[in-house]
Amino acid sequence: MRRRTFLLGGLGSAGLLTLGACSGGDDEATTPSHDAESGNAAPLPRPTLRLAGGDVGFPSPFAYRRGGGYVMATMIYDTLVWKDASGELLPWLAERFETSDDARIHTFTLRPDLRWHDGEALTARDVAFTFDYFRSQTISPQVIIQPLPEIEEVVALDERTVEFRLATTLAPFFEFGGVGSVLIVPEHVWSSVPNAGAATDPAVLVGSGPYRLESYSPGEGSYLYTAHDDYFLGTPFVRRLEYRPVGDALTGLQAGELDAATASGVVPAVLEPFRANPELEVIEAPPGNSGSGLFWNLARGGALADVAFRRACALAIDRQDLVERLHGGNAEPGNPGWIPGANPFHVDVEQYDFDPAAAEAMLDGAGYLRTEGDGVRQGPDGQPLRFTLLATSPVSPVTELVVSALGAIGVELTTQALDTPTFNQRVIARDSEMSIIGFGGMNTDHGPDYLLQVYSSKTETTQHAQGYVNPEVDRLCDLQNTQVDRAERMETTAEIQRLIADDLPLLPLVYPASFAIVDPRTFDAWYYTEGGVGSTVPAIDNKHGFVTGRRTGLDIRPMAEGS
Repeated sequence: MRRRTFLLGGLGSAGLLTLGACSGGDDEATTPSHDAESGNAAPLPRPTLRLAGGDVGFPSPFAYRRGGGYVMATMIYDTLVWKDASGELLPWLAERFETSDDARIHTFTLRPDLRWHDGEALTARDVAFTFDYFRSQTISPQVIIQPLPEIEEVVALDERTVEFRLATTLAPFFEFGGVGSVLIVPEHVWSSVPNAGAATDPAVLVGSGPYRLESYSPGEGSYLYTAHDDYFLGTPFVRRLEYRPVGDALTGLQAGELDAATASGVVPAVLEPFRANPELEVIEAPPGNSGSGLFWNLARGGALADVAFRRACALAIDRQDLVERLHGGNAEPGNPGWIPGANPFHVDVEQYDFDPAAAEAMLDGAGYLRTEGDGVRQGPDGQPLRFTLLATSPVSPVTELVVSALGAIGVELTTQALDTPTFNQRVIARDSEMSIIGFGGMNTDHGPDYLLQVYSSKTETTQHAQGYVNPEVDRLCDLQNTQVDRAERMETTAEIQRLIADDLPLLPLVYPASFAIVDPRTFDAWYYTEGGVGSTVPAIDNKHGFVTGRRTGLDIRPMAEGS
């Protein structure tokens, strides 16, 4: 997988860069083949797209929930730079930038005459305010994009010029938590809001983005967006986005209720009718865009804090069987080093291949002996190996298979199924013993930084390795975050992967392959974003495509008059 951005490769290569208006050229990641890429394509009616909904929170930059909620917020709000299908950075609110020789000062020049939805001018003051305001708020970890703390100061030099001063060099500055993902908000709206995360009045949703929110149904999860026809790039090609709650997205697509549906890890037989339908297109992404894992809360002590116990659990779970039985081969086994095989930062680590006899022997050797009667093992401290396993409702087959596998080696789990918000709250509060947690975005630009979020003892997210403290891992996570030289960063990341696979504070179980099935008759410029939307969300609803009607570049596709 090849990723190209305008991120400077080393300290000595800084200077003036202008963000190009088109990112095509020789990039191997995307070879457009549809009319959407034709420069002389005939004008078409502006489409309305019907997409699968689901409640991912109020779509402000401070209140959405996880990756899906971030995508919803990006329709209303903009960033300084953005990505198209190729993964290349495009000028968005900013038209160009300069970087200092030491890569610690980045100066952006905004496009002229930018406006908020309410007509007020968008200036460098709003950009500086956004980063300062984020720092002044206490925001849920479910808001996945928050400014990186290494962005020390953001200063408006004049109406169109904003300077970012970093405490250190910062590898993901153009990506996750930096200028490619932090959504800019208007000072004149949010400066009077004391608690950003609690603000759910639609009146605050004043952005600069290509769409405005017309309606949102909490709980039900329907969202309706209409195009902001005065958008600074031009009138958006897609005029309306309807996110509809459906029981099953693939069924909704078959019934003609949706124009696109995504699926993760479905068995080949489920995809066959879609592949055979000439009116539909199946878009594939490599495994690792989503996954699930078994998490132990090491802070609880006892067996949970014993690496021998955790390794034995890993040996007892047949992850290849999860791939075949649950996904018909449309997946790959979870990697104890976290980063999936398709990501360029991946390295080979200890895999703990299925070996229940070795698991039993490891537990015996560590003093976890079977007791008479129920067969549940008892630790050296006299405590039986009985634990509560938190999971989201409804309980997934992978959870059931984990319970069965560990039961076979004398570890008894009782599953407690919770609704997603309660589950997230319990896990983040470390109110758990063991958990099955889903995650996404490992196979994006965010892959290396994800190691910091998950394994550093200084962070706190739903996916955090609970109670895990390894000072060397903390040091290396911090180090890779500063390494703008890609080769050096890959070397550091490799060592992190080897350490976490050895300590095994969590076990990634399975990485399903992702699929999108789309109807190109309505819209033919669908794509998965190389590196992820906002450098982290592996989604097909990238606003770039909706605005331009194309997969790459900034030219907006011709539209039929009157549409």
